[in-house]
Amino acid sequence: MDYRLADSLAVHFPKKKYKSITEITGPLTDPLKTPHEKFRAIFKWITENIEYNKSGAALKDADKIVRKNKAVCQGFSNLLKEMCNSVHIDCDTISGYTKTEVRDINKKLKKTDHAWNAVKLYGHWYLVDVTWATSKFNIVSKKFEKNFDEHYYITDPKKFILDHFPKDKQWQFLPKPITAKQFTRMPLYYADYFHFGIEDLSVKKGKFKHKRKKPLTFTCTAISKIDNASILLNYDRYSIDMKLKTTKNPNEYTFDYTFAKKGDYDLTLYYNGLCVAEFLIKVK
Repeated sequence: MDYRLADSLAVHFPKKKYKSITEITGPLTDPLKTPHEKFRAIFKWITENIEYNKSGAALKDADKIVRKNKAVCQGFSNLLKEMCNSVHIDCDTISGYTKTEVRDINKKLKKTDHAWNAVKLYGHWYLVDVTWATSKFNIVSKKFEKNFDEHYYITDPKKFILDHFPKDKQWQFLPKPITAKQFTRMPLYYADYFHFGIEDLSVKKGKFKHKRKKPLTFTCTAISKIDNASILLNYDRYSIDMKLKTTKNPNEYTFDYTFAKKGDYDLTLYYNGLCVAEFLIKVK
């Protein structure tokens, strides 16, 4: 789908105070022909105009959110649903769990901590997360900064499940839904894992035991070219460069690392200097 017109309408839509979503959705989507394009324009408009701000945590009503221009995840997902429904696009909110830090590995799921959406296009449901597509948390400034992330727009369910686990398994859209235990046992995946188009990372457990002096092998395939790899142990000041090995598959990348000492390790994996995944390893 060519999104240039939909995106342009969203980005250049008049910036002013609106009292309700109906003042936006009609003029925003009327120039577009298909529900797919209309949905894209709404999604993009939200990412351009609504700020992720914890001071908007109490805002759940769509009209109030457009008046205040701020919300958190529940508000974002409610707004997307109501704006879509107002132009006859089926969209629903989903509540569930996410993994955003290494201590979430093997953590028991209790109270839901996030909300996202499913949209129905061409008679099929698709997964989106307008909150995570809008901004990213900057660990230096300690603020959320606008940074549109295409990955969370109509995401492959096999990718989406790596960091989103719905309370109701019907929203997984997988041939064989995974369990909560399977979800929590996975590594912590960062956004650049998806941006690289990584497939089938060989180390599939987030927390595991490993023998000292036995090589630990990391292998994956990726759409984007990986020129170098490194690991960071226990948030050390310096990362350790790894020697990538070639294989018969030009899109496959592999390297080994051997632990010299026993102990508990937090291992963060980097490709091309970008953080892609994190693991907790007990070396015996």
